[in-house]
Amino acid sequence: MPQVEVKEVQEVRGFSAMKRVPNRAALLQDLKPGVILVFHGKEGNNMVVEVFSPDPNGDKTLPSARMAVYKFAGSAEKVDNAYATVLFWALNSGYSLGSPTREVYIKVDRSQTPPEVEVEVQVPI
Repeated sequence: MPQVEVKEVQEVRGFSAMKRVPNRAALLQDLKPGVILVFHGKEGNNMVVEVFSPDPNGDKTLPSARMAVYKFAGSAEKVDNAYATVLFWALNSGYSLGSPTREVYIKVDRSQTPPEVEVEVQVPI
């Protein structure tokens, strides 16, 4: 069974930009190591996503939170599969999942199309 951990994630300062995009593919240009994508839900047919770049001089703080955390490695187009893993884990472990969810990008290999990524998916519990 995939390894989902419960972690206390510390607050992070940085800069952010809000985007409304039709799908995950529209975010590929934003993926780079260190970037955190924060998913705030939907508006109509668009996803509302905050592209957060950690920086100690930033004007915004992502708060600390208790999260279910799963590390995913593979195609950037398949990151959604990690959410299914976390949901299955929560159903079997008795946890309720919250929002907004976060994706912390650790590695991004653009030599592949679509990029191969290593990402930590974080879901509030």
